[in-house]
Amino acid sequence: MSLPLRITHGIMAAIFTLSVLIQFNDPNPLVWILIYLAAAITAGVAALNKLPYAKILSGIVFAIVLLWEIKYIQLGAWRVRFLDLTQEWHMTNELVVLGREFYALIWIGGWMAAVFLTARSAAKRQTTQS
Repeated sequence: MSLPLRITHGIMAAIFTLSVLIQFNDPNPLVWILIYLAAAITAGVAALNKLPYAKILSGIVFAIVLLWEIKYIQLGAWRVRFLDLTQEWHMTNELVVLGREFYALIWIGGWMAAVFLTARSAAKRQTTQS
C-alpha cells in the first residue's frame, strides 16, 4: 500500500480515536465507543500495512454498521438533512440525534469500505509482484 494511503489511514485512525473520547457524554456510550474503537483499530491496522487483518476487520465492522443502519432507516433518520445536524447541539430533537447517528455510521462504513478496497488492491499487487 502506498505511503500516502497509509498516512491517510493513520489520520483516520486518530480521528476515530478522538471520536471514542467524545462518546462518554452520550446517553448510550458503550456501543458508540466500541464501534469507533473498532474503526480506529481497523484503520490503524491498515496504516501499519497489515493487509490480511485489515481486510478481515474492515469486512466485519462494515457488516455490523450495515446491519445497524437498518434500524436508523426504519426510524426515518435518513430524512434528516445533513445541514440540520448542526442546528441542534443540545440533543433535544430526537430525529436530529438519530440523524447524527445515522450519518456517523455512514462515515464509519464508508471508511471501512475504503480500508477493505485499498487493502485488497494492495494485497493483489503484492502477490503479482512476487
